[in-house]
Amino acid sequence: MPRRRRFPAISEYHLQQIDRAAWLLGKELSAAQLSLTPFVPHYDACSDLQRDIKRALNLLNGRPADYEKPHQAPMSGG
Repeated sequence: MPRRRRFPAISEYHLQQIDRAAWLLGKELSAAQLSLTPFVPHYDACSDLQRDIKRALNLLNGRPADYEKPHQAPMSGG
């Protein structure tokens, strides 16, 4: 049986699926953090996981790991 062809970058379909799952997980992590006391291990673990997911998504989207979307003034139309 022949092997599947492999690619150097993730497909657009899989990237969309990962983005969606990461967004849903981020919502749940944020909701969980609201019930936790700040600066305890569980709270910190949720924060660290959100940060790591953001870094991974940046790399998968071809951006530097520490990329942050530029800030815009409210109602600036961008």
